[in-house]
Amino acid sequence: MISSLSMQGLATYTTPLRAEFGWSLGETALGRSLQTSDTLLGPISGILVDRFGARIMMAAGTLLYFIAFTVLSLTSGLVEFYVACLLMGVANSLLGLLVVAQLINAWFVTRRATAMGCAVAGFAVSGFILLPFMVWTQAQFGWRATAMGTGIMIVLVGLPLMLMVRSMPEEMGLRPLGADPSTGEKGGHVGGLSLSEAMRGRNFWILTLAMSFSGVHQFALMVHFFPYVEGIDSRVMAGLIIALVNVFNLAGRLLGGIVGDMMPKGRFLALGAAGAGLGMMLLSASSGLAAAAVFAIVFGFSWGSRTAVSSALTGELFGRKAFGKIAGVSQVLVTITAIASPLVYGALVDMGVSYGVIFAGMAVCTLVAAWLFALLPRH
Repeated sequence: MISSLSMQGLATYTTPLRAEFGWSLGETALGRSLQTSDTLLGPISGILVDRFGARIMMAAGTLLYFIAFTVLSLTSGLVEFYVACLLMGVANSLLGLLVVAQLINAWFVTRRATAMGCAVAGFAVSGFILLPFMVWTQAQFGWRATAMGTGIMIVLVGLPLMLMVRSMPEEMGLRPLGADPSTGEKGGHVGGLSLSEAMRGRNFWILTLAMSFSGVHQFALMVHFFPYVEGIDSRVMAGLIIALVNVFNLAGRLLGGIVGDMMPKGRFLALGAAGAGLGMMLLSASSGLAAAAVFAIVFGFSWGSRTAVSSALTGELFGRKAFGKIAGVSQVLVTITAIASPLVYGALVDMGVSYGVIFAGMAVCTLVAAWLFALLPRH
């Protein structure tokens, strides 16, 4: 839930910041790209979480998020805004998806996708409950007070919860759910591939490329979908559409996790990416609110299910031994699209390129991702 307040919540600040400071869409999009620095820190985060465990990482990330939102509330120019976004990125590298995925893969051998879906459901819950509330507080009290209040809420609620986390079942004398007692994992041995072994195999590169292509529309629209809907209707309606995205994002994380444990995960991800690609085509062909609402449903479910199942698939393909390092290196390679897609989208809009052309290009990338996911082995 904490990461959603920055990863999705930052988009709600775009219009107030541009209105107050006169920034271009490209300038605000650069802040989002800096926020994705957490993907560049993937290998470091992977090493740290494998070494120190999730509990310390998540507590440190919570404190850093408080600092980041405090800096945002005091912003007086682009430099402070970019610093706040960079701090959010670093904070997310300490408690975001990679760390949560390592935690789930440490505790589960079977039913990983279901467990991962439940664990990351808070991201979507925050999106359809807290984000509309954030938009309301920005209108009532201003964006600065909202940012400061968000930081205070994060540290007061989040820090005690993070300190309750236990990084490995072995710390409590337990065995991961579904672990074979004959493997001896309870005694301290953790199975799986090393980083070098994983990188020598084709599955690592296919999965990484698939996540990169599927991330083109996700990373761009996390920044720009709210302003896009706001432009064709109103700020209130944009908040409602984002809430709709997150309702189906939540459904994708929960139902997608369950279904992902019942069928080959690569095939499931391929179907989700194909659906998102078709949704992008619809958005490309129509600029109306109805098309945006339909796309919000497809986009939300595809995004949520991919988050749950892709992390579980990584654990399924490579095991627990070096999960953090493997996921971290893969995440760095995905960074290219994470950083570039919001910037390219903003630059194209500033240049006058039509939304239809932009969305069509995103659709092609997403369909390529579907093909790559389908190449992954069945388990």
